[in-house]
Parts: sequence; structure tokens; C-alpha cells
Amino acid sequence: MGKQILRTKYLERLRKVKDNDTVKVITGIRRCGKTTLMTQFMDLLRAEGVPDEDIVYMNFELLENEFRSYRELHEEIIKRLGKKHKYLFLDEVQIIPEWEKAVNSIRAGYDCDIYITGSNAYLLSSELATLLSGRTFDIYVLPLSFKEFLEVNPSDGTYSDLEHRYDQYVRMGSMPMINTNIDQTIIRETLLGLISRIITNDIAPRSEIRDMNAMNRILKFMFDNIGNLTNPTSIARELSMSNHKLVSSYLSLLERAYLLSAVPRYDIAGKKLLKTNEKYYCTDTGMRTALIGYERKNVGRVLENVVFLELVRRGYDVTTGEINGKEGDFVAVKGSDVRYYQVAWTLAGTSEREYGSLKRIKDNHPKTIITADRNVSDGEDGIREQNYLDFLLEEW
Repeated sequence: MGKQILRTKYLERLRKVKDNDTVKVITGIRRCGKTTLMTQFMDLLRAEGVPDEDIVYMNFELLENEFRSYRELHEEIIKRLGKKHKYLFLDEVQIIPEWEKAVNSIRAGYDCDIYITGSNAYLLSSELATLLSGRTFDIYVLPLSFKEFLEVNPSDGTYSDLEHRYDQYVRMGSMPMINTNIDQTIIRETLLGLISRIITNDIAPRSEIRDMNAMNRILKFMFDNIGNLTNPTSIARELSMSNHKLVSSYLSLLERAYLLSAVPRYDIAGKKLLKTNEKYYCTDTGMRTALIGYERKNVGRVLENVVFLELVRRGYDVTTGEINGKEGDFVAVKGSDVRYYQVAWTLAGTSEREYGSLKRIKDNHPKTIITADRNVSDGEDGIREQNYLDFLLEEW
């Protein structure tokens, strides 16, 4: 994109936990901006007076940081640390076999504040959790929000231009390296190449993919069915595959590489998670467009995907709500802050259904319908209508 923006919200979170006794674990899909965030935080440390020699940075995608074992990694790190308090940054550290042992030893035996990044949820594996016994602080980095996208692609502020920018945002996606001024074909090839690299570098080395064609078919199917309740058995049936366990395994791999997010159902009345059927959303709608194309008939489901990502970005745990057998869109929870959301591209002809889902919820937590309609009302029965652009651009 050319212009680099400050990932302010993530930097604020890192600043709050600086120098506490945790290993800061920065995860997210490949090329979402984790290395940039790490670099920006190192710049922040320098601005606060930390000298360069007290900042140790190692990028393990570079040949000079190629180690055969965690012991070699450990030896190299301790050479660089010395006795003075240091800030240690390990970028894409999961490349090194059993890296957790080196990090745990450094944490226990040396005076340093540790930050690590990785492009796969294996970084947060049970082995890491066991070794560090709760001494991690996890930051999940998503691609650019719509507000961040506008910092790179400014709008003139008119509603029509904001609509145009949103259309670019969902078609081309929110990966920081995408330049909206270049040819659409190049953008598509770039994103397809990124998907291929994620499967090759972040999935294949840690798992046995017996059928790459099946993996690709499942990914396409999930991208085409964002926001639909589904399960491995029904996916296998739709794809004429006999092995639903293989589908389940491949879905898990796609989630761990952050290509997909599974959202479980939550029984609002019974206040419990339900075990069957989930919704899935993609981490970047541009990748979805590159893989399966973009059709206007799906604008509502794409908006639902964007709203889901924004709620996660704002720190909410998100589930799909269900009450008395009727499905809603999102239950968003952050501590004692509970919110309910319905997403509808337009309320024309659908308001009764959208309102009905929220009216069944009898508690007093905020209830909002997010829509692309420009003329929104104050709603009824305490239910608020909010334009999608206002939602995406609001302060939080």
C-alpha cells in the first residue's frame, strides 16, 4: 500500500504489558502486519529512551537466523542478551523446532522482556501453555480495519465516497500490502499466492495433508458459505466426500492458519454453548473475492463477516445467538459488557424478522441492528438501528 499506518490499538495493548512477567505472543494470519507491529513497538521503546543495544530482534525467515535446534537458538540468544535488561523480539519463531524450550529457559533465567510472533495457532499449543504455565499475554492481530483502510485510502467524507471505499475494502481486502491503485488482476494473483503460501508454509509443515485438492475444495466451499450454519458432515455431503472426519481435520488446519474463524452457537435463554453446527467467517474478504469472485447478491453475508471481524478486533468474544430455536447473528461479550447484533443489508421487507430475533431476548443488554440503509430510526423496544458505516467508523 505504500503508506504505513500506526496500529495504535495493538500498540496500546503492548504498552500496557511492557516489562511484566509474561511472554507477549503476537499471532495472526500471514502478512497481516505482525512484523510491522513489532517494528513499531521497537520504535516506541526507542522514543521512550531505550538504547538500540538493549533491543534484540531476530527474524527467523532470514537465513542468518536459521537454527537446527532449540539449543542452538538458546545459545545465540544468550550471546546477545548479556546481563543488562533487554527487550527480546523473536519474529516467526515457530520455524525453529521446539522453540518453546528456548523461550521458557530465557524467560526463567535472564532479565529480558520477550515478544514473539507467529502465523499459526500452533504457537499457542498446549506444549507452550504447559511450559509457560499461564505466563503469556496473547494479542491476535487482524488485517486492517475499515478505519485503518481509510488512513491509507482517504475518503472525501461524502457518503457516496465512503460507500465506494467500503466496496474496495471488501473486494480487495484488508491485507496491509494490497495497493488499491494497481490492476485488479495483480491484486487477485497476489492474494491467491498468499493463500497458497499459507497452506504450504503454515499448514503443511505441521500436518499431513493427504489430499490437497480436498483442502482447496473445502476452503472454497467455506468462503462461499460464510455466515451459514454448518458442520463437517453436511460439508462432506455437499462436496460428495465420504470422510467427514477428514473435513473436520482440514477445517481445524484452516482455522489454525487463521484463514477461517469458527463461531459456535450460544443458547441465550439457557446460557450455554451448543455442540452442533457453527458459522464460519473468513479473515480477509479480499482473499474470498480472489478465490470465488464477488457477487452483489452476497453483500449482506459479506457485511456480516465484516461486522464479526470488527467485533473481534474490539476485543469481544463472539458467538452466534439462538433463543427458543430461532437464530440470531451475534452475541458479543467482553467482561460484563454484553451486546446483541443483527446484520441486514436492508431492513426493507425484513424488519419484522430482524427485530423479532432481538425482541425474544428479555434482558437489558444493548441490542443493535446494523444495516446499509441510510435512514435509520431509533428503533423500537430498546433496539437500535445503526448504519454500517457509522458502526465501522465509531470510536471504541
